[in-house]
Amino acid sequence: MGSSTNRLLDAAICGMAAALAASAARAEEPAGPAEVVAALHTAIVEVAAGGTSSDVTDRYAALRPVVARTHDLAYIAELSIRRYWDGLTDAERERFVAAFERLSVMTYATRFTAVTPETFAVLGSGDAGRGRVQVRAAIARTEQDDVALDYVLEQSGEGWRIVNILADGVSDLALKRAEYHRVLGAGSIEDLIAELDAQADRLQ
Repeated sequence: MGSSTNRLLDAAICGMAAALAASAARAEEPAGPAEVVAALHTAIVEVAAGGTSSDVTDRYAALRPVVARTHDLAYIAELSIRRYWDGLTDAERERFVAAFERLSVMTYATRFTAVTPETFAVLGSGDAGRGRVQVRAAIARTEQDDVALDYVLEQSGEGWRIVNILADGVSDLALKRAEYHRVLGAGSIEDLIAELDAQADRLQ
């Protein structure tokens, strides 16, 4: 077999290997909005069942990359204080986003400690307007009505990410915006960062 043929075979093999690697990389990331929500639910259940349910530090460490991968936390943080965002320095923005992200992950780590695969259900999805998709889901509760969850996702350069969650029709982003604007209206970004840090500390 000639050298030119060998080079063609080598190139073909390299191309196949690259294609397989790219395919594997894509498989690691949830593809569509419903898959993103399902991946979040699966991770929450796995962490709760993984023997670390009594240790919030372990649950936090396990859930942090999942929450970061399924939510656009920096964007949600910006939206929550949109009126004040432009007036912040880069350092203030970074510190606020870090405090917001810590509280968000800590909330997941402490709220869902006794869940099973039957707790969550993804029911469907639809157009939410402005390029967003709304994924309908539910949380089953013993001897109580299910909690209706509507995840609002937006596509960025990193794929579909959650930007808001509505529980029984109540927007989490709207609640945060009202709370944060109240703090900022009476104080400063330092007061808000301190408040988020205090809330996260109380969850530990």
